[in-house]
Amino acid sequence: MKKNMLWTEKYRPKKIADYIFHDQNQKKRFEKMISEGEIPHLLLSGVQGSGKTSLSGILVNELGIDPIDVLRINASDEKTESLREKVISFAQTYAMGKIKIVQLEEMDQLLPVAQALLRSILEDYSANCRFICTCNYENKIMPALKSRMQHFHFSAPEHDDVIIRAADILDAEGVTYDVDVLTKYISAGYPDIRKIIVLLQQNTIDGVLQATNTSTEVADFKLQLIDLLKESNIREARKLVCSRNS
Repeated sequence: MKKNMLWTEKYRPKKIADYIFHDQNQKKRFEKMISEGEIPHLLLSGVQGSGKTSLSGILVNELGIDPIDVLRINASDEKTESLREKVISFAQTYAMGKIKIVQLEEMDQLLPVAQALLRSILEDYSANCRFICTCNYENKIMPALKSRMQHFHFSAPEHDDVIIRAADILDAEGVTYDVDVLTKYISAGYPDIRKIIVLLQQNTIDGVLQATNTSTEVADFKLQLIDLLKESNIREARKLVCSRNS
């Protein structure tokens, strides 16, 4: 591993056993898919940084999908016609292995016309291709499209699990840290695990985790709270507020 490699990529889980699930029933369902070697069309929703993209990659890896049979697209970067051409040309050809996979990130960024197009593609090419879609705001997905996928919503892992994961990363990097300082970084980034890992790497200097910047913490907290409220995720918003007051 290169020393200057981003920790978010270096420590991205590669196996289902390394992924932090908030709901153990979800874990069992994904383990079953992997053991059977088959997945339906999937919609993975949840707050930013909750591990949706990581789980998508884990499924591809554990199912043994050949890289040539995987198409990854970020919906926010694509226009409707471009999306149509890319996906259809990919999905209509035979897979080198058992099946093809389209990893569609940020599906909630698709316009209604693009979502309607995607709905027909899911139906027309389901024998040869599966979709693993992720989104932050599930309410932006058309019900007719959502009904054609198995939907899994991801909440943030428990604080204790995140602290253990963060400590494991710091230990692996040989970083010296104060537990109270680490806890403050967890509070500043929670529930965005990716944000927490970025903060840890950003604030590690000469092998020591530096003290936090209070103003940065407050700004991050407000942004996270706004995102949760926009998503109407009142439960997680309350948990975030409570974590700041604890």
